Amino acid sequence: MCKTTKIALAALATVALTTQAFAAGVCSRAEETAGVKAEILQQQLMVAAYSCHLEGAYNAFVVNYRPDLIAADSAAQSLFQRASARGTDAYQTFKTQMANDFSMDYQNQDGFCDNAQDMFQTAAEHRGESLSSLMAALSFDGATPFDQCTTREAAAMPPAEDEMVEGGSSGAVHARR
Repeated sequence: MCKTTKIALAALATVALTTQAFAAGVCSRAEETAGVKAEILQQQLMVAAYSCHLEGAYNAFVVNYRPDLIAADSAAQSLFQRASARGTDAYQTFKTQMANDFSMDYQNQDGFCDNAQDMFQTAAEHRGESLSSLMAALSFDGATPFDQCTTREAAAMPPAEDEMVEGGSSGAVHARR
């Protein structure tokens, strides 16, 4: 298993463990699960951009995958709105916790920046493809804090909102001065 894959799987496991209590009893639609995973990837890359001075690579990632990132953000936020009375606040807390966890990984992990550079390189090589294709290339798949709904549970749920969420995952990172 390559280093990038190990880091990605560790990241997903960390996030799943830190939010498990929040998600108790809530299941996610397939697009919501994919959205949460995309948000996990984006938070990891954002922390890497700041920590490893890779802002240009992160900005290219955001530009290349902007439509998918916006859709992922909307799907993930929809899930949190269903799962919690705190909705948007809970979602923002989740994203902040992820960034904090990844920041700790940076401080405690040899090769974090080399791994981040490899992930950005893979993202550049998959430019023009979907975010899900990139995530497959990175082997970025694993647990989320929510269980996937069964077909029966998903059918019983009201339709997902198709509204775009302002803000969210489409922002670029600026270099620190």
